[in-house]
Amino acid sequence: MALPKLNETPKYSLTVPSTGKELRYRPYLVKEEKILLMASSSEDPKQIMNAVHDTIAACVENIDIRSLTTFDLEYIFIQLRSKSTGETSEILIKCPKCESQQKVTIPLNEIAVTETNANPVIKISDNVTVVMKYPSYQDIPSDTDDVGFTLIAASIKEVIHGDEKVDIDDEPIEAVIAFLESMTNDQFQLIAKFFEDAPSVKYDLELVCQSCGEISDIEIKGMQSFF
Repeated sequence: MALPKLNETPKYSLTVPSTGKELRYRPYLVKEEKILLMASSSEDPKQIMNAVHDTIAACVENIDIRSLTTFDLEYIFIQLRSKSTGETSEILIKCPKCESQQKVTIPLNEIAVTETNANPVIKISDNVTVVMKYPSYQDIPSDTDDVGFTLIAASIKEVIHGDEKVDIDDEPIEAVIAFLESMTNDQFQLIAKFFEDAPSVKYDLELVCQSCGEISDIEIKGMQSFF
């Protein structure tokens, strides 16, 4: 006799931040939660991202996951988490004044995606302009320890040099990294700022420190803050 099938999982809807497309999803199950917990305990960003990727792919219908931006993935995962393990998350926050840590409860349904007015067209010299894009999951490198620098390189869409336009998709990643490394610090900071200002999941917290009584406004950003 076959074992019974447990629980007809409910379906929910979410809206992809970058496209406005509505998708249906189910909560993740124990088998998927085990993989997420193992990845979290490893503290390896690559392993965590792979576990998140696999969970989203398993739980969300008709999703082209590799075309999603990194902030899409963050938002979708938090929606999954809120319907799978509870609509709040407890995290440790350090007081900016006395540096004591305390546990706070974050309502996951109040986490939003930040808006940005960053201009993707960046003039780095009199005759060179760099056009940026928001990175997608497929841009996240899996074979390097310098994930941040390589991801910045993958976020360049094209380079305009005088009348010539270079499509970065046609260039090897090594050439793009060499292009970044040839910049002055001021030029590189212009590129890095666009990347840093990209939309991400965030929650604005008013922290009342239980140790010193200081009231602080804290912006909590990034999926791993709520993992």
